[in-house]
Amino acid sequence: MRKLFIIVLLLFVTACASSRGFDRGTLRSQISDQKVVTEKDIQKTLALKPQLPDPFKLAIYFAPPKSDRWYWRVWNWRSEDKDMFLAVANEAKSRGAISEAVIFSDDIVEGSDNRAIRMAAARVGADAVLIMRGTSDIDRYNNAWGYTYALIVTPLFIPGTEADGIFMANASMWDVRNQFLYMTAEAEGTSHQTKPAAFIEEDRLIKAAKADALAALKRELSTRLMKLVSK
Repeated sequence: MRKLFIIVLLLFVTACASSRGFDRGTLRSQISDQKVVTEKDIQKTLALKPQLPDPFKLAIYFAPPKSDRWYWRVWNWRSEDKDMFLAVANEAKSRGAISEAVIFSDDIVEGSDNRAIRMAAARVGADAVLIMRGTSDIDRYNNAWGYTYALIVTPLFIPGTEADGIFMANASMWDVRNQFLYMTAEAEGTSHQTKPAAFIEEDRLIKAAKADALAALKRELSTRLMKLVSK
C-alpha cells in the first residue's frame, strides 16, 4: 500500500510540472563535434582542399546516444535506421560515384571526437566518413484537466497530462585524410501525446519523433550527396 502511495505521489508531482519547452541550443550541442577554436585552427581549415578519388569508399558511423542530463531519454540506432542511410549511399554507388559503402561499429573507435572517428574509418580503408548523430528530449506538462490530479487517483484515468517529444539528427561527411568537411545536414522531428499521467508513453513519443526526423534527414542527405557526387 505504501509503494502504491509513493507511485501515485510521483505521478502527481510529474504531472503537475509546467511546460519548460525545449532547449534546442543545448540539444544541438549534443550532435556536434565542438571544441575550442583558435585563429590557427581557422587558417588550417581554410587551407584544406577536397581530395576524394573517383569513385570513393564511404564509411558510415552512427555515434552512440548521449544522455548527460536526466531529462534526455536514451534511445538506440536500430538496424532499420542504418539500412535507411546505407540505401542513400548505395544510390550514389549505383551512379558510379561511390565504390563501396560500409558501416563500422564502436568496437574500432578509440574515443568520441572527429579525429577518433576518422581514424576508425581509415582502418576500414575509407576515403570519407559520414557521421550520424542524434539526441532527444521530452517535455511533460498539465492541461486544463491537470487540476483534478489533486484527487490523487485521477492521474490513472483523467487525460490531464500532455507530453511533447523531440528528436534532432545531424549528418556530416568528412574527408578521412585531411578533415575537409564535404557537407552537413540536420533535421528535427516532434510528437505529442495527451493522456492520463500514468499512461504517457515516453518511448513511443521518442520513436515517433525519431522516425519523422530521420525521414527528413534522409531526404536532405540524399539531395546533398547527389549534388556532391555530380560535381
